[in-house]
Amino acid sequence: MRDPTTSPAASLHLLRRTSQLLVGLALVAAGVWLGEGYISRLPDHRGFFLVAVEDAVRTPTPPRPRHTVVIVVDGLGLAHARPLRSVARLAAAGQCRDTDVGAISVSRPVYAVLSTGLEQDRTGARNNDETSPLAVESIWEVAREAGLTVSAASDVAWWQQLFPRGFDDYRVIPEADDYFADVPLRDLTLLHPAYIDHAGHAHGSASPAYAEAVARVDRELGTLLDRLDLTQDLVVLTADHGHSATGGHGGPTPEIARVLTCFAGRGVAPKSEAAPLRAHAIAGSLAVLLGLRFPRHMRAGDDDDLDLALEIPATDAFSRAYLEDRRAAVDRFRDANHASIATWLGRPGEWRDLHAAQRRPQWLRAGMAVAVIVAGFALAARLRRMTARAAFGLAVSFLTVLGATLLLHILVLGSLDWTAINTRARYLVRAPMICAVPAALAIALHAWRLRDGSRLVADQLTFTALALALSLA
Repeated sequence: MRDPTTSPAASLHLLRRTSQLLVGLALVAAGVWLGEGYISRLPDHRGFFLVAVEDAVRTPTPPRPRHTVVIVVDGLGLAHARPLRSVARLAAAGQCRDTDVGAISVSRPVYAVLSTGLEQDRTGARNNDETSPLAVESIWEVAREAGLTVSAASDVAWWQQLFPRGFDDYRVIPEADDYFADVPLRDLTLLHPAYIDHAGHAHGSASPAYAEAVARVDRELGTLLDRLDLTQDLVVLTADHGHSATGGHGGPTPEIARVLTCFAGRGVAPKSEAAPLRAHAIAGSLAVLLGLRFPRHMRAGDDDDLDLALEIPATDAFSRAYLEDRRAAVDRFRDANHASIATWLGRPGEWRDLHAAQRRPQWLRAGMAVAVIVAGFALAARLRRMTARAAFGLAVSFLTVLGATLLLHILVLGSLDWTAINTRARYLVRAPMICAVPAALAIALHAWRLRDGSRLVADQLTFTALALALSLA
């Protein structure tokens, strides 16, 4: 008797099953590769649409502070900064402004914004992993060029990696050390305590651990202020982002993207109420207060906030000629930026107009990608000899599963922006479960209604191919 397992039909069935398995594994491998490489594909430290403007202070340089200390408290959100005793001391001696750090609100990209006066769109810094230097110029490099001694203390080397020519002395010190008491002060000193950020990632901004870290920075900042004389010294306090209640950052929500920036000490005009500021204006503000030229790639044009930067200096601490020189420099930056935008657009415009012009071909490419996906799905349905009704039902099922997955993602992780993925350990645990639940329910419903194993496998492969095509697009 002939063995049925060696019949042509059985061999064909085995071949079909094996090919389906191999196709499925290939699709899964492609999806893992695509997802794993997403973050690393974002940055380009050469920058985008850079406008280099040469600047020089054309009047006598005003007397500089004895010490200038720039403090970037990693992870300190606006609501948690406002009540600090040390902030009250700074506000009494100067001014504090609500500050929008912009998108994306991730550490290394915001370090670049604070240092260069250029927004995240154009610095090219898009993640925390890319370690190559930025092409854009920083205020640290400008200060060293002017003969100031520039030092920094942080628990990471990221600032120095971004700007290797920006520091005379760079210390990577343990988190347990008191940055404010132990670090010697130079002409310009950057202090970057990160323990609040670590508490935020581990426990969230609503946790006792986060509150304890905030209290620690308040105490230690108080010891620094005790060392300084704000009639001679200058302090700039800011942050790179806040944290969500459950931990993580990256998105545009106020508790994450809004921080507090205080300017206090020599040369600062006291103001009890001051208008909000965008983070990219801080480098220009620091340049004005220190009598330095502006970083050459500084943002100028619509929403540059440079008029606010010129309101921070006390008019009796600087000569009228100097302040007029800096205002004229701002005008030159704006003129150069407008000229470059007009070249790129082919007509006069602002940065928002260039964004809109760049967005149109992106939408066109997106539409073409969707058309290719729809055509591919139609071809697959035809090769599978599906009726129009069956193909439509499969498409609706795919969109339903996709929508349910996105909704569950928002319910569990809070958003679809960078905040959801910034806490990687949590994301890597929860994201597979988020994807698995709608998929498992869809498979169970499919098996209950159709009771066709071959069609179930084919539909699953189609679903996977569609999801991968959308990710590629």
